Amino acid sequence: MILDEITLHNFGVYRGRHRFALTPESVNKPIILIGAQNGAGKTTFLEALQLAFFGKMARGQLRGAGAYDDYLRNAINRTAPLSDGAEVKVIFRRAMDGREQVFEIRRSWSVSNRRVREVFEVVVDGHLDRVLTSQWDEFIEELLPPRIAPLFFFDGEKIEHFADLDRSSEIIGTGINALLGLDIVERLKVDLEVLEARKLAESSSADMREELDVAEADLQDAEKRARSANESVASARVAAERGNLVLQRARTAFEAEGGNLFEAREAMTAEKARLDEALEHARKDLRSWAGEGAPLMLVTGLLQTVSQRAGQEAEIEATRALLSHLAERDQRALAKITDLGAADQVLKEVASFFRQDCENLELTASQETHLHLSSSSRDALTTLCGQGRDDILKTRNALLERLENLEKKRDDLERKLASIPAVESVAPLLKDVSAAEVSSKQAESELNRSMEESEQADRGLEAARSRYKSKLEKMVSIQLQREDAGRLLQHSSGVRRTLSLFATEVIQHHIQRIENFMLDGLQALFRKHDLVASVAIDPKTFAIELHGSDGHIVSPDQLSAGERQLFAVALLWSLARASGQAAPTVIDTPLGRLDSQHRARLAERYFPCAGEQVILLSTDEEIDGRLFQKLAPHITRSFTITYDSARKSSQVEPGYAFVKDAGMEAA
Repeated sequence: MILDEITLHNFGVYRGRHRFALTPESVNKPIILIGAQNGAGKTTFLEALQLAFFGKMARGQLRGAGAYDDYLRNAINRTAPLSDGAEVKVIFRRAMDGREQVFEIRRSWSVSNRRVREVFEVVVDGHLDRVLTSQWDEFIEELLPPRIAPLFFFDGEKIEHFADLDRSSEIIGTGINALLGLDIVERLKVDLEVLEARKLAESSSADMREELDVAEADLQDAEKRARSANESVASARVAAERGNLVLQRARTAFEAEGGNLFEAREAMTAEKARLDEALEHARKDLRSWAGEGAPLMLVTGLLQTVSQRAGQEAEIEATRALLSHLAERDQRALAKITDLGAADQVLKEVASFFRQDCENLELTASQETHLHLSSSSRDALTTLCGQGRDDILKTRNALLERLENLEKKRDDLERKLASIPAVESVAPLLKDVSAAEVSSKQAESELNRSMEESEQADRGLEAARSRYKSKLEKMVSIQLQREDAGRLLQHSSGVRRTLSLFATEVIQHHIQRIENFMLDGLQALFRKHDLVASVAIDPKTFAIELHGSDGHIVSPDQLSAGERQLFAVALLWSLARASGQAAPTVIDTPLGRLDSQHRARLAERYFPCAGEQVILLSTDEEIDGRLFQKLAPHITRSFTITYDSARKSSQVEPGYAFVKDAGMEAA
């Protein structure tokens, strides 16, 4: 597996989107060097890889011991809105089914309403693979099991504790069990023990014969109750059908004698009373109409004459009012004309005009008036002669139509009431109908009760059958169990012994490989060639013994701090080689706490051959100019991570900035 690219968006100290091109140029140049000061984002880079591949399964390798959702929430860049979220995307290649496939895994998350929502997708050769997305946990178990991931993704400063022989035996045991899947063997042995205990308990159960007899007796009683209940239902149904037939015949005879009208007598009587009351209101409304303006409709010609005369008298009165003002006006007008210097002839003509006009108006004003109507009275008279007359006639027509309809309805109702038979003729028939209704209701009620009892009896019968069947099957099962439990118990212990022997043989075989790999690693990394001549690992306790060239045991106390760290590196290296996984090696702080000679050893003999792809996350104090020159032939590209305090974000720049003239090609 080769990592081609990783992209971080709003993850940890990385604000915005940042991309690392990680494809190695060749097998001889497997190293991708990433330099950064402490706190700039080296460990964040390592965590991003683990999170992208393993998600919740990587919790043990991520910083913080809180819940997974809390980790995701805290992993969003603190200057970015929680709703924007964060994303980690990794592109890698792997050969599958004889051809190379390109995988892209995207893990993104955001916070909304204080809840973390995570989205995970897998794209294969440019197409979203929904099946692989849903089954990623199973796929990664085969590709790079999370339990052996620490052999490839590790922090150089934290591995020194593996140099302690107790801790080293623990990592050896964990690694071997993970590599060989022996944890499955242990679970199988435990499952066999549980199965044996259960079979012993089942085979020692009491005799079921008595319980089966009781269940059989209960079943027979339930069958009797069900038969009796079903017979009662049949009888009740016949009685209900007979009652319905009698009721139908009684109603037919009652209707033939006019019983329907008789039953509706009270309602018809109440309706007649309502119609009589409505008729009285209609007549009252008609009388009220006749008592208002209706009589005037008899003298419409006279009304027209009065209306015309009222208009003339209104004009005469207006003329009289006008004359009282004209004399004074005429005098003022003539005086004004004189002041303006008009000629005498003009004055005479104007005065003559004023005098003639007043004489004409006096002829009109001198006419006699008799009506002396007010303006409102004249308006009312005009309305009566026009639209008001039509409204009065429409009201009359509506009142007459209403009265006619009510009288027609009452006449029809009186005819129906007259056709109602006498009480004496229908009373016996009505009594028969009432009696038939009571009898029919009782029969229906009895039928419903019988059906409920029958359903309850059927449920009881089904339950009794189920109990009897269960007891019978259990008794048969116990008989069979007694026969085969002995055979199972006999073979189970043998299987467990075989599994233990299998695990021991497999462990022994692989421990020899790990011993050889570890010895190769120690001799390659230790400056003292004769310090360790052989490595022995106990197949039961996984305790490690180092032997010098003279055969004596080399205790951890004899190793320097740097040698103990190299021991831990050799341990992880040997386990990684034994795993057979072609996974990239990612090391954070690879040279911490090592002196210059030990650093040179790792640079020359470990990093170039730790795998097909080696990603080193180094500080400026670890890989200096001298070590860089040793690594340079094996480096494909390099990056430097710097923290920009103004943007409050780390930035990715091409080249290894901690060594002059160390710029490498960047993607």
